Amino acid sequence: MEASEEIEALTYEANNKEKIAAGAGCIIDDVAELMGKEEKEGESNFRDTIIGAEAGKGIKNIVLTEKDTEVNILLNLPLDKVLSPIKPANGWANAPEGAKEFYILLSKGLERRPALILKNEAGIYDTVAIYYSKKDAAPYATLPEAKMVYDVNETIKTEDGRTLECVRHYQAAEISKDGSHIKLFLNAPMEINRDELFHPKSLYQDVVEHVGHVPARPVVTGKSAKVVETMMIPIWDHYSQWQADALTYLMKENKYDIIFSHLHNIDGMGHMFWHYGKYQDYWNNDENKYQALMEQVYVQTDNYIGRFLPYLEEGWTIIVTADHGLVVTEHHENILSEVSSVNVPVMRDLGYTVMKKDANGNDTKEVDFSKTLAVASRSQHIYLNLKGRYAYGIVDPADKYELEDQIISDLYNYRDKKTGKRVVSMALRNKDALVLGMSGPECGDIIFFMEEGYNIIHADSLSTQYGYADTSVSPIFVAAGPGIKEGFTTDRVIKQIDVAPTIAVLGGVRMPAQCEGAPVYQILSEEF
Repeated sequence: MEASEEIEALTYEANNKEKIAAGAGCIIDDVAELMGKEEKEGESNFRDTIIGAEAGKGIKNIVLTEKDTEVNILLNLPLDKVLSPIKPANGWANAPEGAKEFYILLSKGLERRPALILKNEAGIYDTVAIYYSKKDAAPYATLPEAKMVYDVNETIKTEDGRTLECVRHYQAAEISKDGSHIKLFLNAPMEINRDELFHPKSLYQDVVEHVGHVPARPVVTGKSAKVVETMMIPIWDHYSQWQADALTYLMKENKYDIIFSHLHNIDGMGHMFWHYGKYQDYWNNDENKYQALMEQVYVQTDNYIGRFLPYLEEGWTIIVTADHGLVVTEHHENILSEVSSVNVPVMRDLGYTVMKKDANGNDTKEVDFSKTLAVASRSQHIYLNLKGRYAYGIVDPADKYELEDQIISDLYNYRDKKTGKRVVSMALRNKDALVLGMSGPECGDIIFFMEEGYNIIHADSLSTQYGYADTSVSPIFVAAGPGIKEGFTTDRVIKQIDVAPTIAVLGGVRMPAQCEGAPVYQILSEEF
């Protein structure tokens, strides 16, 4: 939101950019429907949905060039923008002398909120006050310059006319001393009457009464180091404190025996800006600045974990773990493993994916399945365009084994055009990937892993690999408290599938029925 005495008209600029593909590769929002019914002849099946070409639906995101990749899409995260004239305050019930007015447009431009720019005793404008109406005696939000104001309660209108109660964060990022120009940041609102997201529903009201409403998380791009430092990290810090307050409240009240805490701050911010941890000419980024910012994120996480450590003295056992780490990618040019996309360039270079052409002979964002042998989709998966499996299939099932062999050989032989080095570290047939837990009908016919240095953030490489600036894709595992040996380091490679059975042993309950892992007995203080 920007207001200025030089702006002539109140304007709402909706983001009309193409939406980013929903969620990460692990999220399929109609999975219950897909898995809950038998497939009939002629119907789309689960693999059709993964490949994104089922009847009636187009592929959501096709990567043709580097500008289509996640790190560059997030450069231009679609945000709404409001422009407003600044004028002398007029018609207010209670406007201080010398105040200037402007308007904020909310709810996709459906609501107009009047606001005042106020000056201090020294005559310098340094505060913004936001009202529902000029008739109101007091504002519902007061914003000192550069200070984030959290959890402002407000109502917003929906396009269908409903009124929703929400909380959101505001920041008067810039206020000129003479009040002629301001910039505001308005975080996405968080609806507060959503007890159906808690189980039991009574838990929601309990937490709200004793801790407060769930705060909104930041929805901003990471391309500005200043925005990361002054908005993104502080908002996540505020959310982290709320979550720690909520969980420690439940622990103090002895309401639960086991608490699972999932904090998404490292991943949420890492995807937004951790790729700037290495200098690239086309970004002209300060890698040292972004490395320092990411260190702040880890300090934030340490502080969060620290909120729970006193409970070791009260008999709690604490396990700290993660699903993955984050690497700073060194080479961005080999488009083969974008997590939520169909990856065209490398597969096109190898002759397996063919795109339909426009009138000028350029590739469109539509796969020509009449000529396509295979597509790479969802990070590490390559699907063969088989006859009988897809209505558009052209590959004879009798040729499947030989085609897989050819694709695997070509992946190993493919070289980065700048460095001349191999970009794929491992490629397996679906049946052989069973040893890595990745076989089955939901996985590709070929499953591959990117080579170190060419892996992207996470999810497309082996968990042992490293990235630029001493980054690692590997997760962490630390445990302390009753049932855990003191001062002990195990040589065992602890896998994610080992966490649940280890917790089951510590909690004295049965193993999960479909458990694939085993208790990490090496770290346990008792023998079993």
